[in-house]
Amino acid sequence: MTDTIAAIATPPGSGALAVLRLSGPEALRTAAAALHLDAGAWTPRQAVVASVHDQSGPLDQVVAVYFPGPRSATGEDLVEICCHGSPYIQKKILSALMESGAQPARPGEFTQRAFLNGRLDLAQAEAVCDLIAAGTEAAHRTALRQLQGGLSREIARLRRPILDSLVELEAGLDHPEEDIPACPAHEAAVRFLRLAEPIGLLADTFRSGRLLREGARICIVGRPNAGKSSLLNALLGCDRAIVCEEPGTTRDTIEEPCDLGGLPALLIDTAGLGLDPRSPADAASLLRTDQALNTSDLTLLLIDGARPQTEGDAAVHRSILESSARHGRQVLTVLSKSDLGPRPQPGLGADCTVSSRDGCGLPELRRLLRTRLAPDHGRPSASDTAVTSQRHHDALRRCGRELRAAAAAADRQPGCWEELAARHLRDALAALDEVTGPAAPDELLQEIFSRFCLGK
Repeated sequence: MTDTIAAIATPPGSGALAVLRLSGPEALRTAAAALHLDAGAWTPRQAVVASVHDQSGPLDQVVAVYFPGPRSATGEDLVEICCHGSPYIQKKILSALMESGAQPARPGEFTQRAFLNGRLDLAQAEAVCDLIAAGTEAAHRTALRQLQGGLSREIARLRRPILDSLVELEAGLDHPEEDIPACPAHEAAVRFLRLAEPIGLLADTFRSGRLLREGARICIVGRPNAGKSSLLNALLGCDRAIVCEEPGTTRDTIEEPCDLGGLPALLIDTAGLGLDPRSPADAASLLRTDQALNTSDLTLLLIDGARPQTEGDAAVHRSILESSARHGRQVLTVLSKSDLGPRPQPGLGADCTVSSRDGCGLPELRRLLRTRLAPDHGRPSASDTAVTSQRHHDALRRCGRELRAAAAAADRQPGCWEELAARHLRDALAALDEVTGPAAPDELLQEIFSRFCLGK
């Protein structure tokens, strides 16, 4: 943190404008030297115009702003330079900053400095990455809420009563001569279990929260000519997959992102099932279908509703349903081609009927997909906070386990439970502190910030 770092903060490539950032104790001096400006020409938080030159002459005219620490994004002196978006100009200005004394920033180092200087906690720092990657309104809203401290405030609210219980226990253990009233073991066990309940409820939001962050994988499967590729195109609103009457058109899997009313998803079109492979390509296509199924969050079983089902069809459908049940994967059964007058399909238990040609039933299918994948999506909750990170989910579950272990100690050893329970409460607090950062080890911090892009 004694170095002054610099990096290009905008994505690679050409654009109208680009931004370069410097942060560190010598940020102002370094920027002034590179831009050939006197230190007196800068006024905090006011733009200054400068001409950049290299050995061959004028390079660009830029706008720069100086943010003095600690009231800056990184908590230290920060300068942002806006130039024209030519990659050549960006590299030249970055080279001038390096020649003036700056060091190249590592991925995520600006945000890491903000965390280390107390401008963000760890949960907020991770939300920066999620906000950059957000592809839907719901994902954006969730990431922004976490960046603004929503999850951190919820963790602090849950942490307070655990800390109070620990302080009460340790006061009695450390000062037995003070005759501090002791809580009966049974009452303590009930209290610890009650503390674990909201922790578990927050951890349970990970089911929906993970999908907001990563997107749901939806695998479209069925017999050849069931209308899988047509449905993919209809849900995407474009002709992504080839559609024709000849069976076996789709050989490889086709994966495309899709916004299901705020829920990000990845739709996967697959080869038709149930045919004997006649070539190595057929066998490879079926293998890829199996792989897509095994990595999906939901199976969308598409059945041709315009023709009677054969025994071969029924065998394929049973196989998909049984496989999904074994792996705990949800299945949505959909009858296609409703515009052709779907026939009754006894025993199928279809969830909805659609027509990819005229769009009939597609809004209902989207609603069903959202409901099955994220039943809490769009509903107001007590805290309006969702857990989107596996790391946060694991820490919350560990906290809940420690609280239940403290309750078990009070129940099973009522004569000497205080020390055991105090140890479990300390471990519960440590688990919560891993979410926001105070207890996060250096290795974890390096792993988290290494996922960031340069300049952020």
